[in-house]
Amino acid sequence: MANLLLSVLVVVILLGGPITLFAVIKILNTVWGGLSLKFIKTAENPINLVVSWDEESFEVKVTRVKLEFAELVPGGRSLSHSFTFEDSSAKKRTFAIPLKFNEKDMAMLTDSGLAGNPRAVFRSSATVEVETLDGETRRFKISKSKIVKSLQAVQVLDKKIDLIDDMVPDTWSVQTRVFPWKKVVEEVAEDKGHKKAAVGGPAAPRAPVDFTVTKVWIEPGCIVCDACEAEAPAVFWVQADTCIVRENAPLDDPAAIKAAAEGCPVDVIKYTKVKVAV
Repeated sequence: MANLLLSVLVVVILLGGPITLFAVIKILNTVWGGLSLKFIKTAENPINLVVSWDEESFEVKVTRVKLEFAELVPGGRSLSHSFTFEDSSAKKRTFAIPLKFNEKDMAMLTDSGLAGNPRAVFRSSATVEVETLDGETRRFKISKSKIVKSLQAVQVLDKKIDLIDDMVPDTWSVQTRVFPWKKVVEEVAEDKGHKKAAVGGPAAPRAPVDFTVTKVWIEPGCIVCDACEAEAPAVFWVQADTCIVRENAPLDDPAAIKAAAEGCPVDVIKYTKVKVAV
């Protein structure tokens, strides 16, 4: 029995030791040497996005940086911009991109939030994706409050940082990766003359559905973005720190419930349905 326990211990040390050591090294490299980013203010530019890493320890070639911003409140603003480098010009050292956005987009990142909504800053954040030549993508999420704080003081850009002052956002940028050297078919929706919906409802008539809803519930994880109540105010009630299904809520508008579930950014709205003939 003792020999068996000793054998198991040796196996654990042999297998667990290297794995544990590798995990520790990986974590340390990510924290102190891997890709990182920050927003800084300089005398020349009000907002600069700095992408950095330990160049001596990591061979990184950055080909694209995408910045998205969103306010998760009713009427919230959003933006999406990307900066792409050709493969032959992929960035091999720490660099900074001065953000030369229009006045409206600059305000989203620096102002005190959507007017009249005190929760706007608290529920606002920027997501930055850094894509490398080998196809890997690192995603960073930074709260707006942190961005605003980092832009309060003017800083001097380190001389080791490559300033890309002639960089402008991609005019072809979309939510998914599309390259300008590839053929893109742009579709323009026809104006169907839809009437504008009342405040709190959908922007256009919903397509009919072939089912009825028998039950609706909300799983943990609600971020209180108000989107569901805007789609189906008779069913959902957004409160200070969560959202609930109203007591005795009518389930006679399955299309609205479906739209609310599909529009939930964290996918916590669930419902059961029964198929019917249309």
